Amino acid sequence: MTKKMIVLVLALSLLLGTVMMAQASAETMGIGVYTPVSKAENAYELDGDLYDGAVNADSTVCCVVLEGNVIKAIRFDVTQFKVTVKADGSVSGVTAGETIQSKGEKKEAYGMVAYAQAPAGEWYVQAAAFEAWCVGKTVEEVLGLELGADGKILDADIKTSCSIIVSDMVKALERAVAEAR
Repeated sequence: MTKKMIVLVLALSLLLGTVMMAQASAETMGIGVYTPVSKAENAYELDGDLYDGAVNADSTVCCVVLEGNVIKAIRFDVTQFKVTVKADGSVSGVTAGETIQSKGEKKEAYGMVAYAQAPAGEWYVQAAAFEAWCVGKTVEEVLGLELGADGKILDADIKTSCSIIVSDMVKALERAVAEAR
């Protein structure tokens, strides 16, 4: 090989390496969490009867990989926190130090399949269908998805595989995009 050929090969190698590094750095990743409190009631007494209170909150997590504003990979999961506050002041539903499994970790044990609109299936299956739908879409397309007042997808084609409430997922995605680096 001549010196010119060696220099050319080295220059092309450097250029290729630079392009590959730029391509790899074109992808960003973000994680977002959305946790609304859906229920917060004190225990109370009414006409001599004692009524329990409750606190419920769901944390929806989204991890997203973006190339520009296009979703390349996405994952959702939800952890539910439900506590009953007894009229006598005691608390049930959670134990200090307990680890709460997410819906995705529970899989079939979550037990939603009996309530799902056929053929959608268990929560994690529907979440995976929604994730698959999101991949390749722009962030704006997903954030602009038309949802009903109940937070469910209105598009007939999508809701055959995903009949779960996705409004909190969309909000978690919005936060993940804001954090993407």
